[in-house]
Amino acid sequence: MKQLILKFLLLCLAVCMTPLLICLCIAPQYTHSYNAAFIDKIDRLERQPSPKIILVGDSNLAFGIDSALLEKQTGFPVVNLGLHGGLGNAFHERMALFNTNAGDIVVICHLTYADDDIIPDPELALLCVENNFHLWKVFRPQDYPRVLRAIPNYTNHCVQKFIKRADTESEDSCYTRSAFNEYGDNIFPRTQAGGETAPVLWHPSVNETCMKRINAFAASCREKGAQLVIAGAPILSGLQDFSPDEYRTFQEELEALAECPVISNYSDYVFDKSYFFMGALHMTNEGAVLRTQQLARDLKAYLAKQS
Repeated sequence: MKQLILKFLLLCLAVCMTPLLICLCIAPQYTHSYNAAFIDKIDRLERQPSPKIILVGDSNLAFGIDSALLEKQTGFPVVNLGLHGGLGNAFHERMALFNTNAGDIVVICHLTYADDDIIPDPELALLCVENNFHLWKVFRPQDYPRVLRAIPNYTNHCVQKFIKRADTESEDSCYTRSAFNEYGDNIFPRTQAGGETAPVLWHPSVNETCMKRINAFAASCREKGAQLVIAGAPILSGLQDFSPDEYRTFQEELEALAECPVISNYSDYVFDKSYFFMGALHMTNEGAVLRTQQLARDLKAYLAKQS
């Protein structure tokens, strides 16, 4: 009887481990994908000495910042960690922890400050780290159940790419690893304004779950001698189905709950639809310059008060 139980347990272990073993044998399969830019962003973060500016957020940063310009205007080296909304706020915040030290300024630019403290799309997160296991420390212990459940789907997609020899991405796309520059900015030519057809994707809101985590992050930064601040994200003028009053209420709630400075006035981040690229979240190259100039003004004003 004991032998039968042991055989059954070994069989269950084999079934559970098979996807992971296959994954280890054929990964990585997404080396050229948009999400693989995660590797380059962390590499720049780890190599960049302090003091530096670390930008934390989703694709509103990837498609909305000119880091060379921000570096020139502030005098600080810049690392743009912005990547993908499907990874969630907590994942992006964890990216900064790979190398945050004394003198650094960590700038959070989330679209919303209400979340469930999870990785919304764990398979997407696996596409970022693949078999680069030194990068898996981006996951918290509480993330692993969702991440492990995503491994079979990730493995299946890896196998399909492996069979098709499909580890390539179209060069004529903004959604590739090669579309990013050394700072972590997506520099694919973006001149087409598409905001007028974009759906409303988000509302500015705040919840205690998100703010509790961010406040803990701010405390961790202070212990290291770094500063964490919150700055604005781009807002498409005339598209959102809520009034400016709601933004003022949102900012008041954010400032009340945040145990770190909110350095932006969100009304300064309202831009015309002509500055948005194929949606309400990503900016054209010209729009990215305007947004960067506003962020630089906010940062310089904040730093002037600190001196």
